[in-house]
Formats: sequence, C-alpha cells, structure tokens
Amino acid sequence: MNKQQGFTLIELMIASLIGIIVMGGLMNLFITTNRSVALSDSLSQNQETGRFAMDYLTKFIRQAGYTQDFTTQSLPYLFVPFGRSGQPDFVGCTTTPESLACSANNPVDTRGDRLSIPFKVTPGNSVRACNGTIVQGNATTQYYVNVFWVSDTTANDRELRCRVYDKGANNWLANDAAVTIINNVESMEFQVGLATTNNSKDAGRYVSIDTLINQNLLIRARSVRIALLTTSLDANHENKLNTTKKERIYNLLDAPYLSINDGNLRNIFSNTIPLINAIETAADN
Repeated sequence: MNKQQGFTLIELMIASLIGIIVMGGLMNLFITTNRSVALSDSLSQNQETGRFAMDYLTKFIRQAGYTQDFTTQSLPYLFVPFGRSGQPDFVGCTTTPESLACSANNPVDTRGDRLSIPFKVTPGNSVRACNGTIVQGNATTQYYVNVFWVSDTTANDRELRCRVYDKGANNWLANDAAVTIINNVESMEFQVGLATTNNSKDAGRYVSIDTLINQNLLIRARSVRIALLTTSLDANHENKLNTTKKERIYNLLDAPYLSINDGNLRNIFSNTIPLINAIETAADN
C-alpha cells in the first residue's frame, strides 16, 4: 500500500500568503487601470466638448452684423441696449422678451454671460440661424439675433443653449424654443475688443459688456474674446470623482474666480474672434 503524502500546514499558509499578495497586486493594477481609463475618458470628453462648442460659437460670432446687401448700412455687431447712429431699430432691450435677448453680464439663470449676435436677411435670401432654423428675407428685410448662453436651470443645467430673436416682430422666432447645442459646459464668459479710435481696425483693449454699454463704445468693437469652462460631470455617475485633488480654482476672463470641489475634471478653452464686418467698415465710421 502506497504511503499518502500532502501539504503541511506551513506550506499551505505560505501558498495562501503568496496567493493573497498576487491577488492584491492584480486588484491594485485593476483599480489603477480603471482610474486611468476614467480620467482619459473625462479628458477626451472635455476636449471634444470644448472644441465643438468653440467652433460652433466662432462660426456665428463671425456673422456679427452680417448682411447680404453690402450697399446698405451695416448692423450693430452685438445686440445691446443701444445701436450706432442711424440704427434706431436696434435701440431697446428695455421690454420683455427683448431684454432677455440682449447681451448681458451674468444675467439670471445663466452660468456666465449671454452673448447676442445680430444679423440681417434681405429679400430673396436665407440664412441658417444658430438653432438650425432657416430664416428668410421674404418681401422685406428681416432682422434676427442669435442668442447664446449656458443654462443654470434645473432642467437644462450646464447646457450651452441658443435661441433666435426676431427683432422685426419684437419676439422670439415663432414656434422655435431654445435648443441645446452641447452639454457639460460649466460657464461662458466673453469680452469685447475695442479699437483706440473709431477709425482704427485693431483692438487695443478688451472690456466687459457692461463697460462697452456704460461708455457707449459699440462703434469701436473689433473682436470678441470668449472663454468656456467644460466639465466631465456625468448625471449618471454623480459620485464619480475623476481627480484626486478635489478643490480647484478657475478664472475666466473678468469673471470672479470659481472655486469648485466636486472632483470632476475641467478645462478652459478660449479664442479671440475678429468681427470681420466691423473691421472692414472701420474707415467709414
């Protein structure tokens, strides 16, 4: 009869210890890899959000004061509570809903500033507005405003939104509600580049929309500097932390510093967009 042999208790304990060490190393590797993938996904999401939002805004900001008929007087380059000389149709922003369509610094229910870009559509022509609607000149010249902001409301929080204001009808474009351009935008701020003289083509300084309004300097607007703060916030993973450092400080142009401690990854994107129509007509001011 063969003698039966097995492991001793010490051998079993050593084997168990080795197994625990190996499993612990594998678990640590798995956790580290998972965090790296999550951070990479968040960074990729932020980059995609920032690039798309900035490209979209740039496209429409370049249309500031746009008209197909260059023989007529150009429009204001921003929709504010006053226009240039000879543009009485664009003096206002005192009644509702017109006041909700004007450019403003930190208005209610908005994360940051509200940017409003006017454009004109002449008879027989059509233009695609920021919400995707094709607006037409019909029998007479039509005046519209593309309005951009980041929502602070519960239903649409952190959404870059757009709505079209019909200046001729003094109301929002019929049957067109605000549309969401992209999610996960924490804030939007902008400044206006002003020339040193009415006839200069180059921006010499950048000011807030409040300064431009208070000093009545719309005629000197030459560019718009815009800044976006994107976030990796995911409504389906509210407790998901993407960075180990929870409190971070962010500064967008002239806005107060933002101190945020939810641990979500954020990035700042900025761009300076020349107002082509303002630059080309500067010598005529």
